[in-house]
Amino acid sequence: MENKVNVIDYGFLKHDGLDFEYQVSGNPDGEALVMLNGNGGDYRCFEGDLYVPLSKYFRIIRFSTRGTGKTPLGDKKLTFELFCDDLKALLDYLGVKKTNVCGFSDGGNLGMCFAVAYPEYVLRLAVFGSNLNTRGTKTLDQLGIIKDHRIYAIKAAITKDPEWIRRREIEGMMVGQPKLNYKKLSAIKVPFLNVFGEFDMIKRRHSRRITKAVEGAEEIMVLNGGHSTAFKKTDFLILPVVKKFFGVDN
Repeated sequence: MENKVNVIDYGFLKHDGLDFEYQVSGNPDGEALVMLNGNGGDYRCFEGDLYVPLSKYFRIIRFSTRGTGKTPLGDKKLTFELFCDDLKALLDYLGVKKTNVCGFSDGGNLGMCFAVAYPEYVLRLAVFGSNLNTRGTKTLDQLGIIKDHRIYAIKAAITKDPEWIRRREIEGMMVGQPKLNYKKLSAIKVPFLNVFGEFDMIKRRHSRRITKAVEGAEEIMVLNGGHSTAFKKTDFLILPVVKKFFGVDN
């Protein structure tokens, strides 16, 4: 799918002692749209789904967060607050003052954190399968995350292997993070779209409270959908909703 999209810029941003992989693609005259990957995914997260059709309308900005793609892990504890500063640095580097934002899972969590921390940068925000804190994740799913994190931590401690260290740190972002609440989320005053699956790993009542927390927010619950709803039923269900939300439903 990559060769169907016009690549405007690809490179590395030097920030906080690291080289951050990024790509700008799509319509050079369109509004900016940041697309944020889920936990462990790199900048190519949305390829083949929303990315290609939206590239017709938007100048799409994507980057590999710490420890993904060609971006080094670094030695700092991974937090959404740190990722917010990384995203701000990239937008400043690219000269982007205002942007639309969409993100899947942890990418949506980052989008919400960014809209709270740096509201002046955000035009519209769409999130898919996202949560404010670990209490929003179903118990069995959260226990599975904790189990995997402990396994990675043990292997990292024994082997000192950089790959196990990377996995430990990235998985660790879902243990105790993010640290938002409904009151903080209510500070978001831009158009907001919340998409989640009927059988998402995020509790349904949590997803619906996210929508209610943001004044004027829209939501769509995909029947029979799971956590990866953003990558399924795209053409006939998700894409039309997203295009209408972002004002490009022609």
